[in-house]
Amino acid sequence: MGCSTSIHKEEKNKERCKIDNSRTWTDMPIELMQLLVPRLCLVDCVRLASLCKAWNSLSNLIQDAMVNPWLIYCENESSTWKIFDPVCGKEYSIDMKWLGFSENLTFLYSKDGWVLASKEDNSLFLINSLRRECVISLPKLNTCCRFKPLAFSSAPTSPDCVVVIAEFEGEHIAEVSTWSPGEEQWSTTSFQDEIGYNVLCNPVFTRGEFYWYSNGGELLVFNPFQKTWKVLEIETPTKMASYYRRLVMECYLVKSGADLITVFRGLKTEPMQIFKLDRLNMVWSELHDIGDVSIFLDCRATIAKSFPEKWCRNRIYLCGFSDNHIERSAFYSLETAQYHPKYPRNFKEPMVYIWIEPNLTS
Repeated sequence: MGCSTSIHKEEKNKERCKIDNSRTWTDMPIELMQLLVPRLCLVDCVRLASLCKAWNSLSNLIQDAMVNPWLIYCENESSTWKIFDPVCGKEYSIDMKWLGFSENLTFLYSKDGWVLASKEDNSLFLINSLRRECVISLPKLNTCCRFKPLAFSSAPTSPDCVVVIAEFEGEHIAEVSTWSPGEEQWSTTSFQDEIGYNVLCNPVFTRGEFYWYSNGGELLVFNPFQKTWKVLEIETPTKMASYYRRLVMECYLVKSGADLITVFRGLKTEPMQIFKLDRLNMVWSELHDIGDVSIFLDCRATIAKSFPEKWCRNRIYLCGFSDNHIERSAFYSLETAQYHPKYPRNFKEPMVYIWIEPNLTS
């Protein structure tokens, strides 16, 4: 009797399994989906949406995904671009054959999911790698832009988008070229400076103006709509006062919320130095903590992003990564004032790379 009962139970369990296996993805409750999506990286969320047409009707499916900055890079002149998510430690591939060119491509700047890139012949393009056929060619500028401090204010689909490229000729002339989508040529304006400035990274657009950080601590400010130029005379942060120290430190400027932040990175395992602009007193104030924010560091496009999860806050992510699946990401922790791993000697940095904030809507 006992034997027949157990056989009966086993048959019932098998029947249940058959029924469960026959159910489709559409049977998953929407409430469960809404709990799952915020825990997924953007690429995984896009894949999930492709499994079921019904889920595409959820307007906030993509918006609710965990959208982390990505390191986009291409190697060996391949038409396949790689995406590395340092927070999730995952890597993906994008087929960019539709672009028609990837050889000799240089990434110059990124914002709102778009990348400003140049080819060897100095031609310029705005590319959205996540949206097929989203390429905008810019007019030719009679200069090599690969080493010029440049940026754009917003996605080129925005009506107020403007691209700026600065050139500091000699000691006393700043030349700024601007272009907006729909224009057939660049507009160039020259400004006289009493002092020569050494600009180390791309500018930041905030409050309707572009800000360049000079090696001496000053901020160079250009208003692209009024075509005005001014210099905010701010003393170099005390710890950066020595000329030699400024010479060996890499400097980065980033916008975090309404704040302007500078990050200084020294040699080897030397602690990073971070300063925030105190606009009231016009001084650089040192920060030892950036709260729920993490910074993704690069002289072309540094990104600051806040995170709800504690474990990935208060960090400065570097462009290097490894094939080790345990320690794939390299970052500096402000909490421990140390690099993790201790120093990423074996981490590789691709030749052509840039941080981007994924955007499927612009």
